[in-house]
Amino acid sequence: MGSPQQHGNEPLGAAELGPLRQLLEGRDGLRLAFVFGSLAQGGAGLDSDLDIAVQADRPLSVAQEVELIELLAAACGRPVDLIDLTTVGEPLLGEILAHGQRLFGSDADHAALIRRHVFDTEDFLPYAQRMLRERRRAWSAPANRGMAK
Repeated sequence: MGSPQQHGNEPLGAAELGPLRQLLEGRDGLRLAFVFGSLAQGGAGLDSDLDIAVQADRPLSVAQEVELIELLAAACGRPVDLIDLTTVGEPLLGEILAHGQRLFGSDADHAALIRRHVFDTEDFLPYAQRMLRERRRAWSAPANRGMAK
């Protein structure tokens, strides 16, 4: 990838993704990787960072995260935002699956991640949405704005 380039409204292509794939595939037990965010969606500018999500056999250690970030930043000339798919929660996992570009990984690992996302969404999101509704209602109540009824 070399130096940062403006990609306008076009997502990264094979020429940009290939070097990332080569750097990561088979490294430190990595099983799955996605590029997501503005670079994956075609909205990147010169100052955009590289959003990348990886899944290994176990959660990444801090040392592994730092090593991967430094390696990727040196290769692409951009700041790197690294997400560990083993520990990421919702709604970010859903965004990565919906809008990211898979760099590598088996269909079985990808399917397992989608299954986890569906279960987490069905189990957790209704409660989170209810809590947010209740907070919005409480924050927007006239008594909380210093107004008398």
